Amino acid sequence: MANATYSQNDPLGGAPDYARYDRIWQRVAPALDPYPQVRAANQNAVPAMAMQQSTAAGETAQAVQNRYTVPAGQTEPASQAGQTAASAGQVGSTGASVETQLQLPGASSDPCCMGSEAQDLTMVVEGFAQEEAADAASYAQLARLAPGRNQAMALRQIGRDAQRRAQELAAAYYLITGAPLQYGAASVVLPRLPYRELLRRSYHAAACNGLNYARAADATMDVCLQRLIQRFSDESYAAADRLLLLLSQLS
Repeated sequence: MANATYSQNDPLGGAPDYARYDRIWQRVAPALDPYPQVRAANQNAVPAMAMQQSTAAGETAQAVQNRYTVPAGQTEPASQAGQTAASAGQVGSTGASVETQLQLPGASSDPCCMGSEAQDLTMVVEGFAQEEAADAASYAQLARLAPGRNQAMALRQIGRDAQRRAQELAAAYYLITGAPLQYGAASVVLPRLPYRELLRRSYHAAACNGLNYARAADATMDVCLQRLIQRFSDESYAAADRLLLLLSQLS
């Protein structure tokens, strides 16, 4: 996430620094309270830390407590309030415990998207990527057989869309597994059939791709992978519609 902020010394190994998020929210929208647990932890941490430091310097615990206690009916001075807020910001990242951070949304060590929920479909993702790469090569060859410029342009665009889907699937595979997907450049030889028959077969292949993508989307609980595969299902059906239109234009 582009706007995510992470702590360099985070004991969770890259979990979001919600204490820093809270400080940003306070500057942007002070009326909102998106992380009440973090703010409570920060406020409790300020007197505790000051108690330890001042006691070590010889100041009594009662004197320290008095400094952070506002008598009834008296408003805290603005300067002292500012100093307290600044102190809370300085110790925010260390005041919130690991347990508190784990209770916040999105702080799980397992990614909420493209994580363990998607691992069952890694072989399916790899197969789709290889299929799309092969389709891209097939459409490039079919475009050279097209009887007109408009048909050739349409087929080349369908092929470019297939190649882009192969690349996105490879990226999704890497997000899930952490390993790059080497699906390679497809080498496809079209059968020696009339152009019209090749378009017919391409239509059925695109429609079947749409159905297979839809089935795969229903088979995963990973929301992000489901959205990606469902989008590719819609694109495959759209490609079938374009092929149907190309067939209708043939005399």
